[in-house]
Amino acid sequence: IILFGLFSCQKSDESIQVTDDNQDAGYTQYGTPFTNTPLNSDIILYEVNLRAFSASGNLQGVIQKLDHIESLGTNVIWLMPIHPVGQINSVNSPYSVKDYKTIGTEYGNLEDLRQLTEEAHSRGISVIMDWVANHTSWDNEWISNKSWYTQDNNGNIISPAGTNWQDVADLDFTNNDMRDAMIDAMKYWIYEANIDGFRCDFADGVPFNFWSEAITSINTISNKDYIFFA
Repeated sequence: IILFGLFSCQKSDESIQVTDDNQDAGYTQYGTPFTNTPLNSDIILYEVNLRAFSASGNLQGVIQKLDHIESLGTNVIWLMPIHPVGQINSVNSPYSVKDYKTIGTEYGNLEDLRQLTEEAHSRGISVIMDWVANHTSWDNEWISNKSWYTQDNNGNIISPAGTNWQDVADLDFTNNDMRDAMIDAMKYWIYEANIDGFRCDFADGVPFNFWSEAITSINTISNKDYIFFA
């Protein structure tokens, strides 16, 4: 039995309709926003580890099994990380994110994710993505912004304190530019792939005020509710 928590999932009844004036720069909403997001108390969540879920180990493997997932009574699919995996100090963990705005080639591409959300929505199923906010891979392009990362007394970027996660670099949430870039990347997937929320990885390792800021910002997008799973 897995005990989990859901937080800040439902907006007020007065949703904010996106217009050209308040839409995030450069993004256009793909598809029709899903308006059947379940209440927290009604969520039946199916976690998908893409590498293990199907023989193909990719998004198409999930699409091909949507009828089976639906038959279980599922109304939310949680995709484990689908981003490219870092290669420096790598243990091939999907939680070592090399690029927040790209899908790893092992999983497919943006069109595959769009097809998945469209077909899931047609079955009354929401889709949420795993979001790794606490750290990045050492070869993420963000690493060139040294001030975006936690550093030791000698100015060296470090792995998350108190862990043995040597394949990842710890992000510094006192840096506002990094926080803005993180929220922008989260919004990218809502606009470009019509996803319905996020499973927030290692949520306790990230300051609550960041989650509050991110959730408040995301909740202004479109006329639907979002799911945030800690």
